[in-house]
Amino acid sequence: MSSKVNQKRLDALERQRQALELRRQGLRYEQIADRLGIDVAAAWRHVMRAYQRSLKLNDELAEFNRKLDLERLDAALAALWPSVQAGKGWAIDRLLGILERRARLLGLDMPAKQETDIGDALAWVLEKLAGSSGTAND
Repeated sequence: MSSKVNQKRLDALERQRQALELRRQGLRYEQIADRLGIDVAAAWRHVMRAYQRSLKLNDELAEFNRKLDLERLDAALAALWPSVQAGKGWAIDRLLGILERRARLLGLDMPAKQETDIGDALAWVLEKLAGSSGTAND
């Protein structure tokens, strides 16, 4: 029974892959449905599921590459460190480059998100406007 379930899953994944490939070729959902012998809603679902799976794989690959780059930077830093400790200017410059790249990979240099609450300021401006228009009518 497990092999039947696995085969159905594999068949579904293959239909999704085919649907996404047809969509990438520029076919409309109606055309995809005709080619695969399914209805239009199923064609759309197949494309969306394959696309979402593709995005997830891309995210996982990006995370793997980020970790790999961090390991490489750490190895470069370890090799460079004796020259940095010796005060060699070129090594310090390279150290700064490595630290900047690590910070970018880790998102440490992202600007801080600033939230502004304009409620009090807006209330103050409206109050002033209301006060000045009241005196103008007197």
